[in-house]
Amino acid sequence: MKFQKPSNAGLALILLALVSLMFSFAYANVPLFKLFCARFGLNDAGKASGRGEMAPLMSSAAGNVLARSVNVKFMGVSGTGLPVRFGPSEPQVTAKIGKPIHLSYTFTNMGDDSVFFRAVHSITPMSAAREFQLIQCFCFEDQSLAPRETRVLPVYFALSPRFPTNVNEIVLNYSLFPRDPKDRSPVAAKEVN
Repeated sequence: MKFQKPSNAGLALILLALVSLMFSFAYANVPLFKLFCARFGLNDAGKASGRGEMAPLMSSAAGNVLARSVNVKFMGVSGTGLPVRFGPSEPQVTAKIGKPIHLSYTFTNMGDDSVFFRAVHSITPMSAAREFQLIQCFCFEDQSLAPRETRVLPVYFALSPRFPTNVNEIVLNYSLFPRDPKDRSPVAAKEVN
């Protein structure tokens, strides 16, 4: 069986059909996306608000979610043999749901040698950990301190509007683990627990 080449007119017809199909899909994309969002309860999640419009406030049966406050406490511990003393600028803050919080941690190397470490964070209770949004943190990468050096590092976080309504207090805990400056692998899970 021999394959027959299509004529120029046939090829033009196929290309015209393909272009119209692509145009139709692009034209229908916005209504299809709105239908998808409505079907899965995304509340126009992909739609930016118009000029001058405020996004609607989220609410629940317990009232306005964004008006809630949660007490956030900060704790920390250094691993064995790590001569680093550290602490937050404030031992606790009252965070409004959805409003970003800026604070800092001060780290001091108490030893006469440089130290290289990784901070690993944990959040309790576990039910609230998923809705704690850590935006900027010294725990995202390894840190180093020269002998007797003091450094102030920022922490920037927010609590999601989906934050559990039955949780009024959470604890953000940091554990510092010594690291080898040549080893760029992630901290092993067994060291975290």
